[in-house]
Amino acid sequence: MLRSVEGKILQITQENVILDVNGFGLDILCSGSALRLCEECESVRLTTYLQVSESGITLFGFSSELERDVFLKLITVKGVGGRVGLAILRTLSPSQVVRSIVASDIDTFLQVPGVGKKTAERLCFELKRHLSEEMIAEFAEEEEIIPTMLAKNTVAAALRSLGFTQNEVYTVMNRLKREMGAEFETAKEEVLLKQALRELKRN
Repeated sequence: MLRSVEGKILQITQENVILDVNGFGLDILCSGSALRLCEECESVRLTTYLQVSESGITLFGFSSELERDVFLKLITVKGVGGRVGLAILRTLSPSQVVRSIVASDIDTFLQVPGVGKKTAERLCFELKRHLSEEMIAEFAEEEEIIPTMLAKNTVAAALRSLGFTQNEVYTVMNRLKREMGAEFETAKEEVLLKQALRELKRN
């Protein structure tokens, strides 16, 4: 099994990296945190998972063994293939994934493109029984992410109740995250909602 690879980065896109490993160019689909480890022309070691299916062979890259373990649990759920599992880990951190499962927080999963309500419900229901105590304990002290998650979920739910589609909500929340920077993580619900509505009206 191909558990990890190390090489020089030839190219980086929004979803993958091309890694030169002893003269072989490996195309690796990466999680968000794995992509943040990469810089062109620099060397990097990525934790990997090689998936062989009817559609072909795909190599997935992660920043840690823990993130890989979360991914492997995600893809056991019906309707969650490798690409959807990776989309989840580009939108959410492993700690957010685990906490959302434990709390049955469907709205957090609905932020992910390609994840509908039924899939979000399956993720919360099916995986809750399969999370190990060690995995849950790994994030037990990261309480600071909870207020941010709750604020974003409340705003997302409010926007959907106003008739905006899930895709519109996802797009505007990600735009605000880019534009507001660090302020996005500490902004109050009313501030986020006001900014989101302003952006949606503009477009």
